[in-house]
Amino acid sequence: MKKILRLFFSLIALAITAFGQLDPFDVQLELDGTEIRVNVGIPDKHYLYADSFAVTDALGNEQEAVSLPSTTSITDPVSGEPKPVFAETFTGIFKWRPQDGGAAAIHVKYWGCDDAICFMPQTEILELVATEPVEKVEAEEAAAPDWMVELETYEVLGTAVGYKKAGPFIRFLDAVESGVGEDLSGFRLFLVDPVAFVRESGLLLAIIFILIGGLALNLTPCVLPMIPINLAIIGAGAQAGSKSRGFALGATYGLGIALVYGLLGVIVVLTGSQFGTIQANPWFNLVIAVIFAVLALAMFDVFQIDFSRFQSKLGGEPKRQGSFLVAIGMGSVAALLAGACVAPVVIAVLLLAASVYEANAIAGLLLPFVLGIGMALPWPFAGAGLSFLPKPGKWMEFIKYGFGVGIVFFALYYGQLSYRAFRPADVTEEGEIAGHHIIDGTTNIGLADALKQAREKGEPVFIDFWASWCKNCKVMDKTTFKDEMVKARLEGYTFIKYIAEDLGNPETEAVLNRFGIQGLPTFVVLRAQ
Repeated sequence: MKKILRLFFSLIALAITAFGQLDPFDVQLELDGTEIRVNVGIPDKHYLYADSFAVTDALGNEQEAVSLPSTTSITDPVSGEPKPVFAETFTGIFKWRPQDGGAAAIHVKYWGCDDAICFMPQTEILELVATEPVEKVEAEEAAAPDWMVELETYEVLGTAVGYKKAGPFIRFLDAVESGVGEDLSGFRLFLVDPVAFVRESGLLLAIIFILIGGLALNLTPCVLPMIPINLAIIGAGAQAGSKSRGFALGATYGLGIALVYGLLGVIVVLTGSQFGTIQANPWFNLVIAVIFAVLALAMFDVFQIDFSRFQSKLGGEPKRQGSFLVAIGMGSVAALLAGACVAPVVIAVLLLAASVYEANAIAGLLLPFVLGIGMALPWPFAGAGLSFLPKPGKWMEFIKYGFGVGIVFFALYYGQLSYRAFRPADVTEEGEIAGHHIIDGTTNIGLADALKQAREKGEPVFIDFWASWCKNCKVMDKTTFKDEMVKARLEGYTFIKYIAEDLGNPETEAVLNRFGIQGLPTFVVLRAQ
């Protein structure tokens, strides 16, 4: 257990390190006479654009390269043309021949990306001479710009960084509108956005949660009373002849449960390879909401949905010597006939698996099988005659009602997704959100007015920080922001596309610093206080 916890916290630490740093590239400069050595550290799965890598003097005059590594080629997702990049750590050597007035410092300019985000273009500076101290001139404190004054009336609801497909983008908006922004963690995030939980917390913790959920299914009224009956049918327990044989029969029974859920997961995930598109369909979400509503009513005893009574009929007479074939068959039957107590959890995990499959194929196929393993965990011990499970009683009704409350939340969640998708989106022919604002970051013209209009209309503000040199910004313009579901969801926002083209411009820099922007694309959601 200590090793598992150590591994989990190591993964979290790595995630914090990966997402928390402003510039992941390590660039160091050395000057030896007339030779400049540039040591560049490039993390795994990152790269620097070769045509944006340059060494200059203080006046901007480029220095001649003596030695640079060979480049690799990537396909630009926007133009489709190959672009040369440096993808591994290297040392570059340049001649140092500054022009008059340029010997004060060496500048190294570079710009890099990974698969999700393009980081800000950077300049590393090596000062070569000390500057003369100058007398400070006190100036009247400049009045705060209008946009900054307007921002004081707003609070940040949530932020997101990097490329997002339509599904993850919508889930980000769901989290923001639920009042949780990007600050969720642990079980709360699992309840609000389970896919984000898997993405941000790691697969290991998701497996633990689902294992616990599968184990808890054995305490429901549809399963717990049937355990002694099923043990008798498969010949486990007292009929097994020995604890080791009973353990093996119980494990075989549990294997049947796990295999059925695993097979269901494979069918749903592989046949739902376009699940993101399916889930964006309002009719799909409506059907899922209705199914969960019906199952919730069954949990509150409005009517009965329980096929577990058929298990004893299908199993036949108890087997005194025990049969492994009967055990795995009965386990499979039990998984399918467990009734309303199990179905909501199974459906929820199957939906989660289909969504996760887009980002992690192994995780998507694994999660339903993990649920089955969780449900199967007690069976080997029960088959060996160890009576550690509680006896059926009135307390199971409270367990059932607890499941019912959870199912109601699932029904409401998919219901609101359906409702939002059915609402017509007001979009232009170009696929942009009608009434959107394009703000030129070099002047910030219109930013204060856009914020003021949103505050007066009572609309939240969605800001898309964008630049032409950001490859994923352009890809999202052509894909994510053209998605009908995304356009429908953004209809209720004041949409601002902030053009952060020139990062050296004081106006652009002031806004980026105000929001703590680390790279593009970045999305910020605001609400007037």
